Amino acid sequence: MSTNINNTKAIVLILLGMTVFAIQDTLIKLTSDNINLYLIYFVRCIVGLIVIMTYLKVKKIPIIFKTYYPKLTIVRTIAFFLGFSLYYFSLSKLSLALAVTLFFVSPFCVSIFSMLIIKEKVGLRRWSAIIVGFIGVYLVMDPNFKDFNVYTICPVLCAICYAFTVVIQKRTSDKDSVFSQILHIYLSAMFFAIIIKFTLSNVSFDQDTVKSYYYILREWEIDSFLSFFYLITIGFTGVIGFFCLFTAYNVGSPSAIAPFEYIIILWAIIISWIIWGDTLDPKAYLGLTFIIMAGIYTFIRESKLNKELSINKPLR
Repeated sequence: MSTNINNTKAIVLILLGMTVFAIQDTLIKLTSDNINLYLIYFVRCIVGLIVIMTYLKVKKIPIIFKTYYPKLTIVRTIAFFLGFSLYYFSLSKLSLALAVTLFFVSPFCVSIFSMLIIKEKVGLRRWSAIIVGFIGVYLVMDPNFKDFNVYTICPVLCAICYAFTVVIQKRTSDKDSVFSQILHIYLSAMFFAIIIKFTLSNVSFDQDTVKSYYYILREWEIDSFLSFFYLITIGFTGVIGFFCLFTAYNVGSPSAIAPFEYIIILWAIIISWIIWGDTLDPKAYLGLTFIIMAGIYTFIRESKLNKELSINKPLR
């Protein structure tokens, strides 16, 4: 192991980063009754860009917007924006604990996309872990088809989109820096949010549609100082979370520290119960156990094989 590896520091950063993301997701859910989703996106991006560029200036790191992979960058930013639009929308319909749990199908999706896009070999044991993980997701979703909550699909679709972006990011990381890739995410999200605002404002919807999708269709306005405070905090927590996770993966061994990302599920369960009185049912807890066990097995297996982990970027 390299002398530059500091797993203890990396684990602390992972725990801090996922705690910060749990706070961010909580605030997004709290604001979902008052503020348009894409206004949240827009303000988050402005705050994020200000913080990141200030940091780069202070550290005298070049601010580079150029990408050496324009087509892949466009695809990556669209997939990221679409995925997390679905995830954040699901927070207005699902409990925080359920949405976060379903999102953690992403490690298994990363394995599949790694095989398809960057031709990484996936053996029988890894496929077994993937299958167990998806069984866990099935149990959490509980698709009985008589009373199926279609919104449970949103975090899973987000995980698929996110896994796709992670693999593309791995493909482009040889020339595009981490900071450039984050800037691309923030700038594209601002652009997409503005396009969606002006597009939707020129379309008429019936009352049932407006009621069902009010989180997206409501006007862009900040109704109180508390909402404004939440928006600014969401922006800061996003940046802090990304910094913690990217730094963790730079100083630590991915296979040793990645399982600690599951702490966000524990936080989500605790926060959901304290604030909203929500909890998972017994079948969902069984599914959650399958997801975590399969994910940890995948990481341990990769460590024993001394391979570079496909998922060598944060799960957010």
